[in-house]
Amino acid sequence: MKDSFCRDKNSKWDKKRTAIQAAKTGRAGNVEYITVAQEGFCGFYHVPVKDHDPKKAVIVIGGSEGNENIPMNVGAMFAKCGIAALGICYWNVDGLPKELVRVPVDPFEKAILWLKNKGYEKIIMYGISKGAELALLCASLMPDICGVVALSPMHCIWGGMHGNQSMVSKTFSSASEFTYRGKDFPCMAAHLKYGPAIRNLILHQQFELSYIYEEPLKHFDEDTAIRVENIRGNILFIYAKEDLMWPSKEAVAYMVERLEKHRFAFRVDVLEYEKASHILVPLNPPKLKMFKIERQYPEDCRHSREDAFHKTIKWISEV
Repeated sequence: MKDSFCRDKNSKWDKKRTAIQAAKTGRAGNVEYITVAQEGFCGFYHVPVKDHDPKKAVIVIGGSEGNENIPMNVGAMFAKCGIAALGICYWNVDGLPKELVRVPVDPFEKAILWLKNKGYEKIIMYGISKGAELALLCASLMPDICGVVALSPMHCIWGGMHGNQSMVSKTFSSASEFTYRGKDFPCMAAHLKYGPAIRNLILHQQFELSYIYEEPLKHFDEDTAIRVENIRGNILFIYAKEDLMWPSKEAVAYMVERLEKHRFAFRVDVLEYEKASHILVPLNPPKLKMFKIERQYPEDCRHSREDAFHKTIKWISEV
């Protein structure tokens, strides 16, 4: 079983790793690799391969894993659909923090300026999980962002996370995960307790971490909330009905209510998927198998991921 899983993992991801390496070494003709030393941010600029809107671009950011997978591979998918994409790595790369603790969001201002200097006037942010939280945060601070697509998002800032290897090696920090212009954000505190996760794996073959966040959220500190009402553009929220990594459904409900209270002037759309997991990007990583629903309904879940991406493309075309 283990050997089969490893072969499956390798067969699916070897080409993606090769593509990332090719981009870094300048051997991928339609991808430009940008380093912190060059421009103050790290990313992959994907040039559309067909007719596109020369004034519109999307910034793509991944989750808390801090690797290049989503910036590179989902960015490339946007380019294939005719949308220029800048996939950004925000930690665990040269020139940026090696842990998800006090990570500056300032490099996104440099990335936005870089895109504007290329002639892009409409800049949308697309993020998954921790990247969705970050996309909403950046858009609340940076008025040049005119739209946000937030997949499996959170509505508040949390303490950072020490460690950049396996999940079991990580611990929460009392310091904020993000900073802006040198200042920490007020943040919620949580503690990593793996007992319930191990029990769920053994008894139910189910990976779940949402309990880590649900308990502290019973005593929610409003000061830690992302000021989504300051976003100057449309917002698309996408989440699974039962997100077992953290309570994204409840987070979206909170943000929608907050926007209504502030009489938000822009369009807000919400997509909920019943047959889906926390991972709603249009990829098929091996870790999908961690979730019971992905094993029970693989085709339905795959369709949810693809449908979410197709509707995202249409939504961005209307921004």
